[in-house]
Amino acid sequence: MDFFEEQALARRRTVRLVLLFAVAIVGIVVAVYFLAMIFYGTEATDVAYHHDDLGRRASMLWNPSVLLFAVGSTTTVIGLASLYKIAQLRDGGPAVALSLGGRKVDPDSAKLDERRLLNVVEEMAIASGVPVPEVYVLDRESGINAFAAGNTTSDAVIGVTHGTLQLLRRDELQGVIAHEFSHILNGDSRLNIRAIGLLHGIFFLALIGRFLTHGSMRGGKKNGGGVALLGLGLLAIGSIGVFFGRMIQSSISRQREFLADASAVQFTRDTDGLVGALKKIGGVAPRSFLSTPQADEASHIFFSDAIRRMRLFAGLFRTHPPLGERIRKLEPMWDGEFPEVALPDIADGMSTPPDAPDYEASAFAEVPTGKSVTQAIQHIGSPRPAQIAFARSLHGALPEFWINAAHQAPMAQAMVFGLLLAQDEVLRGTELIRVAELTDGPTADLTLRFHSEAGDRSSSEKIALLDVAIATLRNLSFDEYERFVAVVDALMNSDRRIDLFEYTLSRMIKRHLERSIEAASPTPLRFRSLQPLVPDARILIATLARVGGRTEEEAQRAFRRGVQTLRLKESAQVILPSNECTLGAVDRALGRYDAAAPALKRDLMLAGAATVMADERVTDPEVELIRAIGDALDCPVPPFVPSK
Repeated sequence: MDFFEEQALARRRTVRLVLLFAVAIVGIVVAVYFLAMIFYGTEATDVAYHHDDLGRRASMLWNPSVLLFAVGSTTTVIGLASLYKIAQLRDGGPAVALSLGGRKVDPDSAKLDERRLLNVVEEMAIASGVPVPEVYVLDRESGINAFAAGNTTSDAVIGVTHGTLQLLRRDELQGVIAHEFSHILNGDSRLNIRAIGLLHGIFFLALIGRFLTHGSMRGGKKNGGGVALLGLGLLAIGSIGVFFGRMIQSSISRQREFLADASAVQFTRDTDGLVGALKKIGGVAPRSFLSTPQADEASHIFFSDAIRRMRLFAGLFRTHPPLGERIRKLEPMWDGEFPEVALPDIADGMSTPPDAPDYEASAFAEVPTGKSVTQAIQHIGSPRPAQIAFARSLHGALPEFWINAAHQAPMAQAMVFGLLLAQDEVLRGTELIRVAELTDGPTADLTLRFHSEAGDRSSSEKIALLDVAIATLRNLSFDEYERFVAVVDALMNSDRRIDLFEYTLSRMIKRHLERSIEAASPTPLRFRSLQPLVPDARILIATLARVGGRTEEEAQRAFRRGVQTLRLKESAQVILPSNECTLGAVDRALGRYDAAAPALKRDLMLAGAATVMADERVTDPEVELIRAIGDALDCPVPPFVPSK
């Protein structure tokens, strides 16, 4: 899967979604017009008959006033309903999960089945280079299903049904979660949220009609017949919207499921896990259909079919390929039999797998090679099995005290403060006093403990802990968040000099928490060509060329390698002076590049890799800056797995 190409395709699919939405509105307007003409035309035709005016009778087929009424009323109702739903979903993935009846899983949950789910999600996030998504469980759903939703990786969520927790082995659960991560990484989850908002407007007339019809049948009032007639009329009109809505869901979802299945197998190198989950869905059908009414407009976001469809139109309106077709893509010799589903073995419910890690803990401190950097950049959005194994091992090797801290908001804050404390003892003492002033004494003591133990942690471990902690820090209230940011800023500015690790850490935290807590919108696309971004590209590549501890000559050589990868002109191949490569300049350049087209971001990341590899060695500062650049551009960089 080409991450950048998929991001570009996601934007084009958004345009297609809007066009289909417009076609649906036209169809509904036509239906409203003809229904209105039936009522209007009855009286008008009677008048025409008494006057024996055939021309007047024929003119009843066309009436601009009625058409204006149909256009105005329909677009107003659909538009307001869609805007209302879009506003409801402004918070991204969590809003979708809550609307479906989801319960957020506590990051520090002690329940074994929830702990196992959280571990799988955390491992997948570390391997992908993204913050850990929030996790939700649909407790009232006994079948096997799952979904991913979110505008960006900052507000993404993973949701599973209660049956998924109970009935899947760990490898099957990992296959399902890998499938959902594919949707997050390639931009499907953002498109799916937009589709839910638009589809709500299309389905709205049918929902009103259904409500009025059922209400009149239960009410037994004298005017119940009129209400029922109105309800049936709205149902008839709404059925046009439902027809187009189902086509929209099918067009944006069906083929994406094949790609997500293939990506999940690529992630895990385990076909059996995903195939086992698909077979179990067939074995428990129709229990995997959801009971919540909201599943109707969100059916396209689920792992498998979420609603029962009329057999006549099942093939036309299917949001997912048939289970058998998906299974045979992965297991061509399948016999077509779905197994009888029973509870898995007790060992399959363990939160931590019994098999040994693939990497020794000491490997996490190894310096990555140029080859590992290249591989990581090439696999942005599509981590390799080696990175999954590395992430699983890293997650298992993290000290229990640290991983528990990352799951508890007060301790997660102290952990971040500890990572930002100065190395200079005198300055560190001043910073701890400031932490105590802004928070309290116990938090300052815990901050010092984290700092003391952080010396043995590699950059990979620290960034992995941060990815886990961000999921916990999303639960801060707005006041708590403001206090947390105030402490982070105080620690960063205490020595009037911000080092690279501080910059990486603070930028990742603020970017993701701003989007989640402050509901900040993703950056809109502004730049489709490289020309206006050349000064920004030169700043970023020059900074990468200088952070590796190179001499001026080595830095110039590394810079030239990077800009040549970008195919810049000869005049742009002279490295910028150090005073122009400040972190403030880097921050401004990243802000502009964030509005670039996916292909431009890909070229910049490849140029960055070429710059780093110019001397065939990679330092921790280079690793941190590449991670910061990738995170700032929504290009999640997987871990730099040491080459074997």
